[in-house]
Amino acid sequence: MRTSRFLLSGIVALCISQASNADERIAVVVPAVLGPDAPIGEAVKRECAVESHIGNQVFQRVSEKFPGAGEIRSPGQAEPESFILNVTILSVLGAGGGGWSGSKSISIRAEVSQNAKVVATTVLNRQSGGGVFGGVSGTCAIMDRIAVALGRDVAAWLLGQMMAVRHARAASVQPAAQAPKEESASPAASGEPASEPKQ
Repeated sequence: MRTSRFLLSGIVALCISQASNADERIAVVVPAVLGPDAPIGEAVKRECAVESHIGNQVFQRVSEKFPGAGEIRSPGQAEPESFILNVTILSVLGAGGGGWSGSKSISIRAEVSQNAKVVATTVLNRQSGGGVFGGVSGTCAIMDRIAVALGRDVAAWLLGQMMAVRHARAASVQPAAQAPKEESASPAASGEPASEPKQ
């Protein structure tokens, strides 16, 4: 019985969370953009499709937390009042040769804007040597695993930012509580007889 109640409360909480998350229109720009000064090896750039993998992973993980999220190719395709998530790749470090050539890392900047105004931004970094199969994993496979981790990181960060936006909106529409006005009533005004002064 207790287990059933626990499961039911979890399902209700999940439904409430998804319903509240659906209130915000999220548009994710896919693929991610490679920064103009971002260091990246020619072989990695040519073979690993880092921009597409990161963009797709971010969109997939964001969609899990915001089921109504949309995928767009450019900010101009977003619906009015949408929150637009842009991901810029700041660096892709790591040579070819898989885990044998050392660890790989990717740094990105996630940026949320609305009505052409940036409302939140963060820089995230992940690195990997390929895990337990690092010695036999290719460089692109390792980069793909990093993209998955960064997708989760961006989605978790975005969820916190949207909760803050929702809280700020609720606070702005809630009228400020007015303190009750204290008035001192004279005995005559209150209808009580005035006490005689003591002799």
